Amino acid sequence: MKKLVTLAVIASTAIGGAAWAQTMQPSTPAGRDMNSMPGQTSNPNTNLPATSSNATAAEAAAKAQIEAKGYNGIKSLTRDTAGNWTGKAMRDNVEVAVTLDTNGNIREQ
Repeated sequence: MKKLVTLAVIASTAIGGAAWAQTMQPSTPAGRDMNSMPGQTSNPNTNLPATSSNATAAEAAAKAQIEAKGYNGIKSLTRDTAGNWTGKAMRDNVEVAVTLDTNGNIREQ
């Protein structure tokens, strides 16, 4: 009988603890709302520009090469399987699609 009572107390504590844990509100760091997720490109509560969360040295080098050719405002850089970088950039206040090939040549599209 004593074992049965002990078992019942342990079971009710475990069930009660699990139910309580499911009703707790998740905590968020100060300054973040519940709709923002870690790893996003920018803090939604600020006006900071969006930056790639997985920017690489190769992407930074490609961006620098494009900037050296007179483009600015470079965004949406992606690399294809051949190693070419494509994205959007501004030149003479006009947004153009650009491609940087593996030889360093830039084509506007």
